Amino acid sequence: MNSYSMSGVGSCSRIIVATILGYEPLPESEDSKILLKHATRCEDLAAQQIIDEGYVLQTPEYCLTCQRYGHHIEIDTALFKLVGHLDRRIILGDGRTIPTEIKSLGRFTWDKFARENFGVYPEYVGQEACYLEAEKSPGIYWVMNRDTGKALRYIVNDTDHMLDFPGFERLVLPITFNQIVDKLNMVEIYVQDGILPEGEPSDACRYCKFKYLCITEEKEEAKEIQLPNLVEAAELYKEGKDLEKAGQERIEQSKYVLLNHAKEAKIDKYHVCNVSVSYRGAKTKKWLDEKLIRSMVSDEVIKQVERESKPYDDFTIRILKE
Repeated sequence: MNSYSMSGVGSCSRIIVATILGYEPLPESEDSKILLKHATRCEDLAAQQIIDEGYVLQTPEYCLTCQRYGHHIEIDTALFKLVGHLDRRIILGDGRTIPTEIKSLGRFTWDKFARENFGVYPEYVGQEACYLEAEKSPGIYWVMNRDTGKALRYIVNDTDHMLDFPGFERLVLPITFNQIVDKLNMVEIYVQDGILPEGEPSDACRYCKFKYLCITEEKEEAKEIQLPNLVEAAELYKEGKDLEKAGQERIEQSKYVLLNHAKEAKIDKYHVCNVSVSYRGAKTKKWLDEKLIRSMVSDEVIKQVERESKPYDDFTIRILKE
C-alpha cells in the first residue's frame, strides 16, 4: 500500500507519480534548505502569536516520522494511506480541539494570500482538506508575514458556524477530501501502469523538482547562438526583466497598503508624497462567455461574426535557468 504525504496531495499528479516511480528530483539548493529551516522556526513565533491573543494550544509532540514538533495524523483508505503533520491544535473552553495550520510567508506571497487565499499554492488546499478530514472538524488557518509579523486569520470549512473567533475571516476550501481521494485513485492506476500523467501547469512549476520531465522537444532542440549583438540584447532583456519584477513587487506591496488605508479609513480620495489614491468601491466586470456562445449558435453564425486581425509576430522570449 502506497503512503502519501498530506502536504503533497495538492501537487501536480505528474509529480506524485514521478516520486513513487523513483524519478530523481532536482537537487535542493542550500538557499532553499536555509529558507525551510527559517520557516519552521517562524512557526513557533506564529504559535506564540496565537497564545498572546488568549488562545490555549495543545502541547505539540515530537513526531519521529516528520522529525519536528506538532501532531502526527493518518488516514487509511482502501488503496492507500495518507500521512500528515498538523502544526497545532487550539483547545476550546468546552474541551474540543480545533486543528490549526500555521504558514509563514514572505511579504509578497503574504500579500498575494491576502488577495487570493488558497489560490496561491494548490498544495495548501489539498493539505488542509486532509487535515480537516482527519480531525473531523473545521479548522483555523494562521498566516504570518515573516518580514513584518502581521497575521491573517481564517476559519476554514465551518459551514455550520460551530466556531466563533472574533476578527477571523471565514473561508471554504475550493476542493473536497473526496476529490483528493478520486485524484489519488487515478494516481494509483498511473503507478500500476508505470506511466506519467500529463502535467498540470501552475505557478508552482517554477519551483518544481521534477520540471525536467516536462521540458518540451522544442526547448531541447533550440540552438545556442553567441553573436555579440544578440548576447548584448539578451543581457539587456534579463536585466530589464529583473528590474520589471522588482518594480512590480514594490508596486503590488504599496497598492495593498494604500488601498487598505482608503477602505479602513473610509476615504474616497487622498494623496501622500505626490501619490494620489482614489477609491471608488468594489465593482464587478462583465464579459461574454465565448465557449457558451459557440455551444448555442451554429458554425455559420460564428463565421459571420468572426473577425481576423492584421498579421503580427507571434514569438516568446523566456529566461532559462542557468
